[in-house]
Amino acid sequence: MWLLGLGVTLVANSAPAATAAPPAGIEVPRGASASAPTQCTLPGVAPPLKSDPSAVRALHDLAASLASTPSEGNFTRGTLFAAARCGDYLPALSWSLAQGYWRLAQRLITGNPRPTPRWVRLSLALHRRDLTELARLLHRPAGLAPVDRLQAQMDLGLYGQARRDALQALRSDPRDRALRREYLRAVRRSASYLDLQASWRSFDGLNLYGPRLAARLSVADHWGLLLRADTLERQTATHARLMAGSAVSSHAMVGFFWRIPRWRIRVQVGQYTALRNNIAARLAASWRVTTRAELSAAADYHARSFESPALALGGMVDRAGLQWTQRLGAWTGSVGLGWKRYQGQDGIALGQDHYLAAAAMWGHALGPWELQVGPFADYHAMTRRRTVTGVLSALLPPGEHDPGLLLSGSYADAGLRLQWAAWRRALGAAWTPYLTLSAYENTRYGAEYQLGAGISTPILGPDRLRIGFAQGQSENGLALTQQIVKIGYRYYF
Repeated sequence: MWLLGLGVTLVANSAPAATAAPPAGIEVPRGASASAPTQCTLPGVAPPLKSDPSAVRALHDLAASLASTPSEGNFTRGTLFAAARCGDYLPALSWSLAQGYWRLAQRLITGNPRPTPRWVRLSLALHRRDLTELARLLHRPAGLAPVDRLQAQMDLGLYGQARRDALQALRSDPRDRALRREYLRAVRRSASYLDLQASWRSFDGLNLYGPRLAARLSVADHWGLLLRADTLERQTATHARLMAGSAVSSHAMVGFFWRIPRWRIRVQVGQYTALRNNIAARLAASWRVTTRAELSAAADYHARSFESPALALGGMVDRAGLQWTQRLGAWTGSVGLGWKRYQGQDGIALGQDHYLAAAAMWGHALGPWELQVGPFADYHAMTRRRTVTGVLSALLPPGEHDPGLLLSGSYADAGLRLQWAAWRRALGAAWTPYLTLSAYENTRYGAEYQLGAGISTPILGPDRLRIGFAQGQSENGLALTQQIVKIGYRYYF
């Protein structure tokens, strides 16, 4: 949005003001009146047009906003207001958009006696995520800022067009960082990719390690094909209290994704092979209800479970969850509920878990990446069978068939979570660190934690090499400390 500050740059004489909403009822700067007649004396500016109520309200709002930002300086404030009194709202519109005064900008557009530039309307439509207005403005893209045009295309789901336009613009200005950032964002959201990862997991004497392959083939802007397959080999220490079982397990699924501006759906089916062969499936969907709210749902059928070593070797889990996410300023809140059913790979049920979860995260830029911190809490109402039977019992030592060795009882967690940058999201930065830390109190086992850290960097261009480490108890309810190491590489094409 490089054009937004143009009108302000020509007249500004000091630092920009904060983006807080301006208070109402402030006097007009420099003794002027928003409604009293005045002589237009600005050179090159036409005399004012006939006043109407919307224009008067817009001038009052502009006066209040200018009066509440003394750091702009008297010359800047006086020039902006005087130009608006003469019917030239463009400098004030540029200033209000640059300061983030979106309501003021809308009032100025409503009361503007002259046609409002299309780039101004595009900026407001992007802020409101007004898809109808975005589509209308893109019918005539000439004169629109390249970065704003790319953002509008991605909001409308026109990812291929956004990538082509970004490459064309970068040929003219290869050093434009904003253009490059938007191009890489379009690549991450829509381009095909191949992802290879090796992982190692250790907990309670059990070591699981192996490769994973994931791929996305984008057939069109709105749909494509998905592939995901992994293989894990086991190594068991003498203190693991596990009997002999399958040395290798594999999980493979294929499917498709479909997306439009407000909806995203992913469907995958496949097979889970370990002590038994089972059909596996996954469904994920999200609906962007408003510009600040999203409803998402996910369901798994016969997925891997890492709740305990025995379940990791001979068990599986069915689960379904629903989550509402709401953004309000710098805060992002979420509430969710769900259900899980644990069972052996022979289909014999072990227990169920009904849970509720809530979290609130405050975000703030820390360097090129975002820092998020906030509280979270969850409650798990878990029921178990009285004894372990079937293939799961064959993995336990003789006489040790207590289900408490595989699943905990009901419990609750409450604590704080911190996140800096992200494991997968970044693509534009030359290198990106990430850090996650959760510290919380568990009602059954006391203080617990989960730590994750790593780094990712490009190698050849539109790609990402990542290395990460995690340790803690968050993936199970038995207070078993897990260590996880992952090395992965993703290439976009």
